[in-house]
Amino acid sequence: MTGAVSEDPVTEDWGFLRACDLARTEDEDFELAWIAEVEAAWQVTDLDHGDFGFIVVMADGRRCYWRYTSEDTGAGRPEDLVVIELTAGEVPAGDWHRPDQLNARLKVLKRFG
Repeated sequence: MTGAVSEDPVTEDWGFLRACDLARTEDEDFELAWIAEVEAAWQVTDLDHGDFGFIVVMADGRRCYWRYTSEDTGAGRPEDLVVIELTAGEVPAGDWHRPDQLNARLKVLKRFG
């Protein structure tokens, strides 16, 4: 895929919230409160495609890798979320960064449940 590696917090927020929506589709009981923090994130986006990776630390201590992909969803093209449970210290390949702004927004969103 061609695109720019980006740390755009608006795009990252959108990718994370869409991933949460898809998590809720997989498990109707899913709640933002299950997420303790987003440990790391990466994204590669362009006008029509988005690839996002999130290492999500769950409230029960599990670490999961969420990989969300979208192919111009506004045009009705597919999007997907793959969730992989990680072992302690495991970090999938990617250009990771610490998503401090995303975690700050997550704290606010969790208050509104």
